[in-house]
Amino acid sequence: MTIIGTREAAFLLGICCQRVRSLLAQGRIKGAFKKKGFWQIPVYGKRKMPIVIPGKRGPKGVWCHRRRENPTKIHVNQHFIKANGKMIKTYPEMTPEQLIPVISLKQTNRNDMGYQMEISGPCRIVYKPDEPLPCGAHLWIETYEPVKFLDTKFNPCTARLSYKDAEEMWLNYIAKTSRDTNLATG
Repeated sequence: MTIIGTREAAFLLGICCQRVRSLLAQGRIKGAFKKKGFWQIPVYGKRKMPIVIPGKRGPKGVWCHRRRENPTKIHVNQHFIKANGKMIKTYPEMTPEQLIPVISLKQTNRNDMGYQMEISGPCRIVYKPDEPLPCGAHLWIETYEPVKFLDTKFNPCTARLSYKDAEEMWLNYIAKTSRDTNLATG
């Protein structure tokens, strides 16, 4: 039987380490036990995944039920960088939190944006001009390790934004600048 720790379980389940610890405290991860102060979590079946026992109340859990095979991909959105540069020139009093997040984190079916992130473990930088990502990126970072978003003050998880929300911020900026241009010209 293979035993893993909380970080590996969090990565396999697609949830944060704190949520794994909460599930462990509730006794909801099958076969988990503590040894010398560290959680030991067994993995089961062909997929080699921890088994989470569903709760009796509340919404259904959002963890992964099968092992992730594709790495997490991280890249920088050029369009948002250019939009931020124009915003800073137009409105120099802007704070970093008002800028559009430019770092994109792609995991399975999620695409989140942030300002800074921390990769806990090995990663690699990939350049494929002939095979770009579906978003058009030719250069990105791949990792199988956990990734944590940080805000501009190095606080964890407060900077995570969905791609849809980041795109909405960008479209609002474009609408605002076009309104300002129309007011100035006419």
